[in-house]
Amino acid sequence: MATINNAIQEMVDHLVDKMRSNEKLSAEEQTLVSNAIQKLSSSANLEAAIVAVAQEHLGEATEHLTSASDVVKELQAKLLEQSDNLGLLPELETKFNEITSSLVTNVEGKLEGLPKKLSEPERKLGEMHFVFDYYDNTAALIKDVNQNYGAYNAISLVNYDTDTFHLYYDGGAQTNSNNPAVILEIDPQGVVKQSQRATSLSSSNNANYIGFFVNTDKLTHLFTYQNDTKLLSLYKKNELNVLSSHNVDYFKVYQSPQTRELYVVDSELLHVFDGMAWQKKLDQTFASESEFSQWAAQNNLVALHDLVIQPNSANSVNLSSSTGYGASLAYLQVYRPAVLRDLSYRNNTYKVLDPVPTQKLARNRISSYAGRTDNLLFTRSFKSRVHLPGTDLPIKATIESVTPANNNNQGHSTYDTQFHPQMVGFSPIHRAILVFQKVKFYYSGSSPVETALYRVYYA
Repeated sequence: MATINNAIQEMVDHLVDKMRSNEKLSAEEQTLVSNAIQKLSSSANLEAAIVAVAQEHLGEATEHLTSASDVVKELQAKLLEQSDNLGLLPELETKFNEITSSLVTNVEGKLEGLPKKLSEPERKLGEMHFVFDYYDNTAALIKDVNQNYGAYNAISLVNYDTDTFHLYYDGGAQTNSNNPAVILEIDPQGVVKQSQRATSLSSSNNANYIGFFVNTDKLTHLFTYQNDTKLLSLYKKNELNVLSSHNVDYFKVYQSPQTRELYVVDSELLHVFDGMAWQKKLDQTFASESEFSQWAAQNNLVALHDLVIQPNSANSVNLSSSTGYGASLAYLQVYRPAVLRDLSYRNNTYKVLDPVPTQKLARNRISSYAGRTDNLLFTRSFKSRVHLPGTDLPIKATIESVTPANNNNQGHSTYDTQFHPQMVGFSPIHRAILVFQKVKFYYSGSSPVETALYRVYYA
């Protein structure tokens, strides 16, 4: 049997080789193939075998089709379950497009002025370096008059929500037309706006307390309180003129962080300042100050009466001392007002900044006078790194004070020294310092310059 199978296999291989080589079969070979096909086609066993194979594969295919049908049915059921949610897709698409458009607009708005802001001197990146220089052409002048007294009372507020800086100061007992009381604002563009008057709030308005508050319109205003009359006065924006006054039972002024409305008690009734006028609330009474304070605490109100200064109108500070000439080449001191409070306001929250005390500047550059044989020296500049008031931590910066004195051999202990400066206020937003400093020097031969400057210097 094996021999027959081998013979058949050889014959089949021989025929296949001929067919692949396109070689024609002989007549004998053609007859052999024809007879073989006829025999196979009449074979019942072959037919049964072919049918069996087909049936086997058909069963497998049927199983696959059945499985696929089950998956389709399951998917159809899930789609029916989610039909309500699928109906929301058009609305969700609209909302998504609106949010995306708004986000793009907001980002573009924020970035639009960024290159310009970063290029401006008061907003340039890096640690701030201030130079107190008589010939600084970029400084904003507040007052230029020959007198010796700086600021004695000062309170400032940096409003991060509006990018503005606000400051009130006066000279205490030496407040007058030469050394006036000043309220100033530095706007978002770094422009200084101010109002002055020859009398302080404590002397003319009998103010025992002075503070700042952010009104319902987000603008910053001054307020004062008098102990004797129990009068609370709210001032116009960046003015020393009263906007509204109200008598109260005691000096307790609270504010809502959300609405920025003010709350006081008058005749045991709650009164609310809505940004324009006082409103009486007949349904809310307080029998005592402690009861009002407890109610304010329960409502998470801000105690503005804790964020004030108590100005002193009897004292003053004389800043006519100087150094930096001859044997007196010591440090230069940067003073601050005697009565002082620095505040910040960000995200509807007030914060009292850590106080920055008097700091010292070291000698930086020293020159000698031309034409002299004694090598008499004077200090051209004092310079040191200092701390400035910051919302979180004090800000590190460099302050340098330069003298406009020349070396015209006029060596003089008065005209070739530097006077100690006073830092009245500082705005980290604008990188700006308001400084009082006397100046006295020879600018040509024996012609002297003698004055005192209140100026805003930019880093």
